[in-house]
Amino acid sequence: MNKNKHHSVLERITRFSNSLGGQQRALARFILQNPETAAFMNSVQLSEAAKVSNPTVTRLAIKLGFKGFPEFQEALQETVRAQIRSIRRFMEDPGVEEEPLFQRVLSLEFHVLGEMKRRLKEETLQRAVDLISEKRRIFIVGFLANICHAEYMAYFLGTLREGVHLLTRAGDNLFGHLQNTGPEDLAIIYSFPRYPSSTQKLALYLRSKDVPIIGVSDTVLSPLASCSDILLEAPMKFLSFIDPCAGAFALNHCLLTAFYFRYPEKMREALRMFEEYSHRQNLFLMEDIDIVDLV
Repeated sequence: MNKNKHHSVLERITRFSNSLGGQQRALARFILQNPETAAFMNSVQLSEAAKVSNPTVTRLAIKLGFKGFPEFQEALQETVRAQIRSIRRFMEDPGVEEEPLFQRVLSLEFHVLGEMKRRLKEETLQRAVDLISEKRRIFIVGFLANICHAEYMAYFLGTLREGVHLLTRAGDNLFGHLQNTGPEDLAIIYSFPRYPSSTQKLALYLRSKDVPIIGVSDTVLSPLASCSDILLEAPMKFLSFIDPCAGAFALNHCLLTAFYFRYPEKMREALRMFEEYSHRQNLFLMEDIDIVDLV
């Protein structure tokens, strides 16, 4: 195969789009809008996701100059991997460059939230809630720049249920915490670019012990994806080396809220117990705000 096809498959789809028929055009549109997902679907999955016939997938591959679907899939995967290997800068439209810097930051966060809203599926979120509800202990993992996400989740989830353990440093006697883990436990692991190596090692260790993993990362091509039973995606694009965090925190918010409303009465009771404790310990300056009956 011509090596250039690896680097131009999405451009080739764009160039050919005006000459494609109805089903092929629908398939091409789906691939262009969801390249990271489409690249790792087999032909049947791709046809079902794009709502076209299975032969349409092969015909489009041949139309684009490939010998068949396997060669096309290889080229698409390589294209997507190349995009992931380079940190993606944010450029929503040409006008963004002319905005004041703080507005560009906000535009980026809004853009990431919009992309995440299109990707997140209700059934995926509810499967994650199932695991959070069923498991004995939950280990929440975030190292380096991912610590903030893990601490947020651990604080609120630990208020709503027992058995929540926060792991934020690779040297904190991890073996002592995890030596007795197994299928009855759960790990929620955060890993965003540049993907801490210690996070990946821990995920692989938990995988070897059959601990289910909810991975929170930026893409299906994240190293964490292959270790995850459920992957929740918060896309990442950059103005500088500083991570945009609105998407990841919104994912946390979605997951916690879905868990809360799965068992509203049980959650209210947990909050009542937390409020009694907080009053005794004088945790807050404003203690007259009723968080139990906010919903």
